[in-house]
Amino acid sequence: MRTMLVTVALSALIPFATQASPVPDFPFVTVTGSAQMEVAPDSARISLVIRANAETADAATSSVYQQGRSLLSYLQSKGVELGDIEAAQINKEATYQDYSSRVITGYAATQPVFVQLRSIEHYIAIMDHLFKQPHIFSIQGQFETSKKEQLEQELMAKAGADARQRAERLAKAQGAGIHSVFAISEGSRSWGSLSSDFGFGAGSGVYGVQMRASADMAESSLVLPKHIRIQQSVNVIYRLEP
Repeated sequence: MRTMLVTVALSALIPFATQASPVPDFPFVTVTGSAQMEVAPDSARISLVIRANAETADAATSSVYQQGRSLLSYLQSKGVELGDIEAAQINKEATYQDYSSRVITGYAATQPVFVQLRSIEHYIAIMDHLFKQPHIFSIQGQFETSKKEQLEQELMAKAGADARQRAERLAKAQGAGIHSVFAISEGSRSWGSLSSDFGFGAGSGVYGVQMRASADMAESSLVLPKHIRIQQSVNVIYRLEP
């Protein structure tokens, strides 16, 4: 009787053990394919923070308001539309004498701002203006292209072809062939539960547009990059056939 109970208990556990298997129950290969190109930028996105410190909250906030109005007027003079300017909520914090003291010595008001430039014609002039403003900090610019979606689609197809070629080479080296695609994911995105189940790490490919050359300072003049690099990568798991 005891032997029968043990056998039944083990039989009941088998399905759960099968479901918890960390790898597929068939031969497979996982690869990352990538593709990239360089294009001339035709647009840009600028992020900055308006920040002011003062003895009173009213003075700090008023300085942020004043700098914001001045910035808005300047951007409009350069052809930037209101719809391309985003301003986050103003945040106010107290400043203290030191880390251990709770004596308030003043207030700091901050407001993040994002500016979309549909053309980079005035990029240098705008950045130069921002650097010279007393209450504007954390200025960053990212160059972009209006053909981003079209180019990313083309690169995704090339990345997929590159992944298959890599998989075929690996399989051929082991005397096998590619049967079918089991799973696929963009290179910058995790495999989700697939990663934890199979023990794979997500690919380290770059997704979207990135700056190839940042705007460098040269004798107080900003320099635009000639090209930006667009790159796509894709992770694929292929089922192998003997």
